Amino acid sequence: RTTSKLQQLTMPCSLPLSHLSLSSLSKNPLTSSPSPQKPYPLHHRLFVKSSINKNPETTTKTSSWVSPDWLTSLSKSLTTAKDDSGIPIASAKLDDVSDLLGGALFLPLFKWMNEYGPVYRLAAGPRNFVVVSDPAIAKHVLKNYGKYGKGLVAEVSEFLFGSGFAIAEGPLWTARRRAVVPSLHKRYLSIMVDRVFSRCAERLVEKLQPDAINGTAVNMEDKFSQLTLDVIGLSVFNYNFDALNSDSPVIEAVYTSLKEA
Repeated sequence: RTTSKLQQLTMPCSLPLSHLSLSSLSKNPLTSSPSPQKPYPLHHRLFVKSSINKNPETTTKTSSWVSPDWLTSLSKSLTTAKDDSGIPIASAKLDDVSDLLGGALFLPLFKWMNEYGPVYRLAAGPRNFVVVSDPAIAKHVLKNYGKYGKGLVAEVSEFLFGSGFAIAEGPLWTARRRAVVPSLHKRYLSIMVDRVFSRCAERLVEKLQPDAINGTAVNMEDKFSQLTLDVIGLSVFNYNFDALNSDSPVIEAVYTSLKEA
């Protein structure tokens, strides 16, 4: 009789914990005891603890808080219930974040494009950024620019340079767009390509020739950034930064401001 009574006490606890509910517990003679302060038998408590420890479903793999993986997990948990877009969220690793902050920006973006497709979301704290690499979708965004904000880059640029043509939105953008229409004329652009763009590109080619002959590795991202700065300086401000040939204090100030922002 003692053995039979012991089996009756322990049998309900052998069920998986996922099958337990308030209704099932209310029917358990142990929980409907007239003395609720009376503790459960010791063998009963030990059996429950043992079944919990042996249950493989309760074993979860945790990641270090240093890794930005928890940002991705948090974003997924917050958006899964209310988001039905079907856009995948890229899982950012610590090395990827280092590249985003101080390395080659396009490398992690290109990596995630190959992994998640031409459209994916990137979790950055409380905000999500949709990264688009498909030409048709990019064209749609550019043609319907009024429906999309300019994003974090515009916020930082506005802090540094004010609300210029490239940053302004709405009626302010419309007014400034009319003011720059002459500079966007086809004839003017053809002259700028010949006198500015081509000459700056030729200067870059001359700069790279010694490295090509010697087989020296070159950081092309830096070179293209310098080329872009020279083109913008000549075509917009009529100022020659000469970023390809010299380390101007003006250039250093621009880079420092962008990094601090």
